[in-house]
Amino acid sequence: MKSVSGWTLGALLVALGFNANAADLLVRGTIVPASCTLSLQNGGIVDYGKIRAAELSANAYTRLQPRGVPFSVNCDGGTRVGVKTLDNRSGSKVPGILQAAIGPGYNDVYNYGLGTTADGKRIGGYSLSVKDSVADFPLVNTIVSTNNGLSWNRGNGALGQYQNIMSWSGFFATHPASVQRVSGTLEVQAVINKTSELDVTQEINLDGLATLELRYL
Repeated sequence: MKSVSGWTLGALLVALGFNANAADLLVRGTIVPASCTLSLQNGGIVDYGKIRAAELSANAYTRLQPRGVPFSVNCDGGTRVGVKTLDNRSGSKVPGILQAAIGPGYNDVYNYGLGTTADGKRIGGYSLSVKDSVADFPLVNTIVSTNNGLSWNRGNGALGQYQNIMSWSGFFATHPASVQRVSGTLEVQAVINKTSELDVTQEINLDGLATLELRYL
């Protein structure tokens, strides 16, 4: 009777599937970006109510009292985020109206249209500014980028259009901070066109409409 060597026996055991008892382990998961929401109270409506035509100037732009609506940004974790705007009534803006009524720093980048009258006359314009920001870190400031986030400078809270983005930073910083919660007031400063340019014998309805979009930075 032939003997079986150790090497031959090992080969037989492998061939017979001695080591086939195995299990696979799969490692799965998904890394998801932070999620933030922007909310405006009162449905995002700023209502100037009744404006008496007699109180408006015939030959100069009339600056109304500013009105505000509370806002909040809430994220599910610390996130660098900013606000970008779109004027949905841009075709109705009166060029230069804010510079004339508010100041030279408010060029048409900051000018949002107030719509047109039934006969197509431009009603006026308004600015948007973030005021009294409170975040989950102390001494919060607003900063602005005029090149879609490539560089940043200290700001005054004014929300510009086109390549402008507004964000929040620490007191001494000029780069966006990581925030989880921030709140404050979105202030509207409306300016009405000269009544010599409008038919004030008919009711005129202000019709500003802007979109505020969160941008992750």
